[in-house]
Amino acid sequence: MNFLKLVTLVAFTVCFAQTVHSKEINGNMAVNTEIAATYMVDAETTVTTINPEFSYTGLGSLELTAGTTLNLWENEGEKSSIGDELDHLPVLEFGLTYVVNDNFDIEAGFDYDLETEDRGDIRLVAAFKF
Repeated sequence: MNFLKLVTLVAFTVCFAQTVHSKEINGNMAVNTEIAATYMVDAETTVTTINPEFSYTGLGSLELTAGTTLNLWENEGEKSSIGDELDHLPVLEFGLTYVVNDNFDIEAGFDYDLETEDRGDIRLVAAFKF
């Protein structure tokens, strides 16, 4: 991929991302969306993903999330694809985060593949921030 294609892709992603942003439904619920463009130099691969996520924070220090990640664009060498996400069912991502204090969080999460009807590994994370 040449530099001009990369610049065009990044500019398109930035412009598109300006139209998609967080929307607070009410005081405790929100829909958050992240768009990311990734270029791997050695593999010469470009991937653009969108990650819509619903979050609920009405349980004190506990945040519940549900979302998915969809590929908008994928370019591997000479092969490019867009919109192949409609050919299969998505993988849902569920998680919860409990804030113990400002420096310590406990997280749990798992993925569920609707295509194979299979749950992924349950992740438990304790994060200390300093």
